[in-house]
Amino acid sequence: MTILVVLGVYSINLKPNSMKEFMFFIRNEGNPVAALSPKQQQEHIQKVGGFIKKMVDEGKMKAAQPLEMEGSILSYENGSFSDGPFNETKEVISGYYHILANDLNEAIEIAKSDPRFEDGKWRIEIRPIMKVDGIND
Repeated sequence: MTILVVLGVYSINLKPNSMKEFMFFIRNEGNPVAALSPKQQQEHIQKVGGFIKKMVDEGKMKAAQPLEMEGSILSYENGSFSDGPFNETKEVISGYYHILANDLNEAIEIAKSDPRFEDGKWRIEIRPIMKVDGIND
């Protein structure tokens, strides 16, 4: 059975259980793109957009989104919630990719091919998605 997934103007065919799912959390300090000239910023957007399109076209990306720099962290302890400061450190998660790969090694190679590494200091945290019956089976 093949499942058709539509992402914006892109669509990909996924075969169930044929690949593993990974989340890439894009981390950085501040906004490295802000240090670029306007021309370099546009080139960066085009390079990263081209990378995303290529990954979607190859059936290796399910989703990708940038995240705003502000937010909140909700904590729960001893029966109560606290809404603490979001950014206690300089590093933030500025976006994510939802990737399909055969294994962690392939996921790492996909991350290494992200052109954002050409433009400033970035880190990508790569995490396999855990399959849990009743949640995402």
